Amino acid sequence: MGIVITPPKTAEYIISRLGLIKEGQKILDPCVGPGIFVKKLLECGIDKNQIITYDINPSFKHDIEMLGVSFKLQDTLLSLYPDSYNEFDFIVGNPPYLNKASSYVRKNRLKLRSIYGKINAHETYAMFIVNSIWRLKEGGRLGFITSDSFLTLSTHRKLRKFILRNCIINEILLAPKNLFSKQKVSTNPVIIILTKFSGQKNKNIRENNVIKVITRINSEDDYPAHKIVNKIKQLKYNSLPFNIFYIDVEEQVIKLFEEAPRLEDYIQGFIGMHTHDNKKYIAAVKGTKLAEIFNKRNTNISDLNRKYKIIKREDLESEEWIPYLKQGGADQYYRPIMEALDWNKNSRKNYDIPKNVPFEKEGIVISGVSSKLAARYMPKGCFWDSNKAIGFIVKNKSISILFMLGLLNSSLYNYLAKGIINNTNSIQITGIQALPFILPNIETKIKVEKLVNEIIKGKRTNQNYDYIDFQKEIDDLIYTLYSNRFNFPSNLKKKLDGTYSIYKNKPINILN
Repeated sequence: MGIVITPPKTAEYIISRLGLIKEGQKILDPCVGPGIFVKKLLECGIDKNQIITYDINPSFKHDIEMLGVSFKLQDTLLSLYPDSYNEFDFIVGNPPYLNKASSYVRKNRLKLRSIYGKINAHETYAMFIVNSIWRLKEGGRLGFITSDSFLTLSTHRKLRKFILRNCIINEILLAPKNLFSKQKVSTNPVIIILTKFSGQKNKNIRENNVIKVITRINSEDDYPAHKIVNKIKQLKYNSLPFNIFYIDVEEQVIKLFEEAPRLEDYIQGFIGMHTHDNKKYIAAVKGTKLAEIFNKRNTNISDLNRKYKIIKREDLESEEWIPYLKQGGADQYYRPIMEALDWNKNSRKNYDIPKNVPFEKEGIVISGVSSKLAARYMPKGCFWDSNKAIGFIVKNKSISILFMLGLLNSSLYNYLAKGIINNTNSIQITGIQALPFILPNIETKIKVEKLVNEIIKGKRTNQNYDYIDFQKEIDDLIYTLYSNRFNFPSNLKKKLDGTYSIYKNKPINILN
């Protein structure tokens, strides 16, 4: 059921951020579990009659009632009635971490969709946030620890907008990454404190609210003395694409997003196709890394019909096979075609090939799954998958493919895409197209194009070609172009040369 036990110091901190709890006010833990928040509330001197708890698991009933606290056995997410709204002064807890693949969500999919569909909540913790805001009285406060994925993922945009329309955000604190590691739970947790102020009448209060934002702390001992605290006016969460709840973004970069045109004016991405049976219809091209992997796998398969297919590169010139881009990965600028798609007439009948997608045009392929923004040259004649590789066509003739490759692979754009828009290993078309863009001057454009051309020439000869010096030049050119317009602070350049440069990041080998 996605139960993750909150460590005591974390529970104490969240309760401390709720503010003064007066006599007679009602406090709810909507997913009480073994009751760590209940115990800490009682230790703080809160009257047990003020505390109400819900849980779907009957095994917790005895222990909670032994504490003298009300326990109601129910599925909180599905138990919303007219008298449940605007009921509680405080809500606190650690909602279960379940996604759409879990048995609970699959079993209750239609019911959950009927309640939370408009918010497009995908994980149970996100539904608990919405559910709890509904249950809060006006002026009531919520304190949760959850996964931090809702802060930035585009799939949670509606949740973020719901929060902005109904609450002031008092505090966002990025909790220690290893907080739940002893429970074998690998998630990046966040503590969020909200106060309900809904309706048009409270719009100015919400927008002018100043949020206390604390960057990632190392351990629970850091709760009392935060190292880095930012203060962000809540209205500013409308500045970035998808209403991203950013934590530590420079004011000049926010201004860049606010004022510059979007990349979608210059390039356009397209969802690729489905084969429905990759093993049957996709082959590796001999001499590539993928062919090596397929050969190793085939040594353990005795059935010839189940072996992974490997074809010669010359076969790509025939009518039976065409170049196919499927793999993600961190390779930039150029990678030889590794996959081939069975283009036999009978095979094509099984594919889902979207209409009006400019397959086979020259362009750029961007890895949909990678630790950094990785863009490569896409030659004519290619088809691409709908997941790990995204095809982009440059639609503005004033910008060349070469310049766009240099821009997208620069440390600045790695930061904009992976440090701000989506800090997971995935990226989507909408995220790329939402990036800001400044037209280059002729001198910068020509210099970047020459450097990218040299990198591609080198990588055609040797896939392990060392292009770090060229990349440093590209990074500096792109940074200078944007900084001259928006006056970036010096500490941003240090960040880019450190965390977001290719010479500091070790790429993930997706193929393994």
